[in-house]
Amino acid sequence: MCTLVRSLFSVSICLLGLAVGFGDAARILASVATPSYSHQVAFRTIWKELAKRGHEVVLLTTDPMEEDIQNLRQIDLGSSYDVMNEYNFSTTVSNNATNDFWSFVKKSVVTIGEAQRHQLLLPEVQALIRNSSEHFDLIMLEVVFPIHLGFVERFKVPVIGLTSLDAHGNWHMFMGNHDHPILHPQLGLSLSYPLTFMDKIVSVLFNGLINIYGLFVVNPMMDEIIQQVFGKDSKPITELMKEVDMLFINVNPVLHPIRAVTPNTIMFGGGTHVDTVPKPLPEGIRKFLDDATQGAIYFSLGSNVKSNLIRDELRQVFIETFKELPFKILWKFENEELPNKPDNVMIQKWVPQADVLRHPNIKVFITQCGLQSMEEAIMNHIPLIGLPFFADQPANAIMMHNKGFGVHLDHTKLTKEKFKETIMEVINNPKYKQRSVEIADLLTDVEMTGLEKVVWWTEYVIRNKGAKLLRNPIRDLPFYQYYLLDVIGFVGVLSFIVIFGTVKISLLIYRLVRQMIVKKPKKN
Repeated sequence: MCTLVRSLFSVSICLLGLAVGFGDAARILASVATPSYSHQVAFRTIWKELAKRGHEVVLLTTDPMEEDIQNLRQIDLGSSYDVMNEYNFSTTVSNNATNDFWSFVKKSVVTIGEAQRHQLLLPEVQALIRNSSEHFDLIMLEVVFPIHLGFVERFKVPVIGLTSLDAHGNWHMFMGNHDHPILHPQLGLSLSYPLTFMDKIVSVLFNGLINIYGLFVVNPMMDEIIQQVFGKDSKPITELMKEVDMLFINVNPVLHPIRAVTPNTIMFGGGTHVDTVPKPLPEGIRKFLDDATQGAIYFSLGSNVKSNLIRDELRQVFIETFKELPFKILWKFENEELPNKPDNVMIQKWVPQADVLRHPNIKVFITQCGLQSMEEAIMNHIPLIGLPFFADQPANAIMMHNKGFGVHLDHTKLTKEKFKETIMEVINNPKYKQRSVEIADLLTDVEMTGLEKVVWWTEYVIRNKGAKLLRNPIRDLPFYQYYLLDVIGFVGVLSFIVIFGTVKISLLIYRLVRQMIVKKPKKN
């Protein structure tokens, strides 16, 4: 009898929980506009968990998930990859022999801007915008290049911004977070902390230049697209950015510099996107790795840098180096054939990376240093060799090198001898693997997971219809007040008046006293 009562009680509690969950369920518009697989995969566990908790999620994505997920509707933006190809984006970043950051910025602004214009004009997206009966309770969108913020004015609901890496300094400023060009150099700068005096000058100048470029080039371009799609009366992008209630950034203090942030900025980094349930490898890859009795190397330059598009001399360095190694090499390569491919190399157009890194024979991961790739390697205790190409990759590579769980190389100066020496050093020296174990332990030693934090704060915004309570009043201060220029100016002027007055009075007194002494009659 007692057992029956306990069972009924448990069922009642479960039903009550379900009822509460569905009663609080929200309709969420989610958008990840950057045409890059790594940007998409960073948030997949979030969409799945929100849908699992009963929220209805409408997801705009360039890489739809293959599985059918209850409560999740995906709108395919994959055709925007065609726009990226029209502008030869992958060729530009893959064949960049100088790591020219400004070339990457200019190409990215035009290419991603046009890709997002294409996305917003797709029929299925236009149906969301034009249907007057369409409604949502919350908008969650990637804000790396935030043209999709036009949805905020259309639906007039709370909005959460997302980034798959650290946010640009402007976003930190908008959220009221501390941003300093010396402590927090802009993304894209390859500077190692502590900065030298020349590094500080470079960082300050670069910060000013990138902000000027954003103000006079990037923002007007985004405003033009938003007005075309959402109407001529749409607010400018700088006003729409102020509507963001919270910012979720894929940052973890174990891997990133410490930054003072307000409660409306949530750091969820540390392998949040990594699926904890292993999946079986494709048979060919599994057998290749199983047969690697001396160990295997996994080599991938990510989803944006293409191994088939890199310059011939660099690819030849890879081939000649791999030929001399005693290990098997699994190489993510985008063509069917690789001329002069060594016998110990397997090429694959697509690789289930997280599951490959779980294989016990993997000794090292040679990577472009995308943040998601690095997290997947760390969580599986795999040391790294970094070959960064663009964006945040150089900074990630320096961080990895400084923290000791890998070595970074400059692909523009790479030689076969240096490459081979580095591979053998990282594989044979146990300190790199041991350090990756220590970093993984730190990432997982937390009060709650990144996914739990994101979901809790998402539902907080839903429950409270926003998070204006957490808004830092610093956001409303003009530039001159934030930097105390008005106070400094007032004190400066006042000090000048006091000092000037004191000097003038002192001179006057001196002259009077001198005159009195000079005019004093002499005694006979």
